[in-house]
Amino acid sequence: MTSVLGSIGVVTGAATQTRLVTPYQNTTPAFTAFLGSAHTSIRSMIYSATLAVYFDTLIQAKQHGLDVKVIFDHSQAGGHAEKADLNKLLAAGWVDGKDFVIGTSPVQHQICHIKATVIDHRWVEDGSLNYSYSGLNEVNTVCFSDWAEWAQYLESIFDQLWTWILQHEPAYQITP
Repeated sequence: MTSVLGSIGVVTGAATQTRLVTPYQNTTPAFTAFLGSAHTSIRSMIYSATLAVYFDTLIQAKQHGLDVKVIFDHSQAGGHAEKADLNKLLAAGWVDGKDFVIGTSPVQHQICHIKATVIDHRWVEDGSLNYSYSGLNEVNTVCFSDWAEWAQYLESIFDQLWTWILQHEPAYQITP
């Protein structure tokens, strides 16, 4: 099966994973520890984010010299709740187009629905959880993986989407 999946571009490899399901398990301590574990880089693509620990940790990581970049979905970034958090990033010196971008999906130009964060090119958090208070109280999956192949793949998707958004969606960017 591995050779078949690999031949069609499916990411394979051995992963050490921890899986949780909200609200049956309190994922906040694990998520906080995961975000705070970064030593060199953070790449995050998120549909919806309002968790203070998410934004606070990103700001602190950048202030400590880590390479931090985030892709936000346009439909959520323009909303009242998330806009306040984006303003918090701007107040901390973040620059749209350099530290974060806001965009859509390349084919349908609809939502960017992925929920994934890669730390230090190796560790991945992904699943159905939006980084929001409501997401913590809904049934969502959260998976923490030590899986370099998956991390590299997600970072390649991040890079492609980042470039595409900057080239095709200037209207969604925040102008200072």
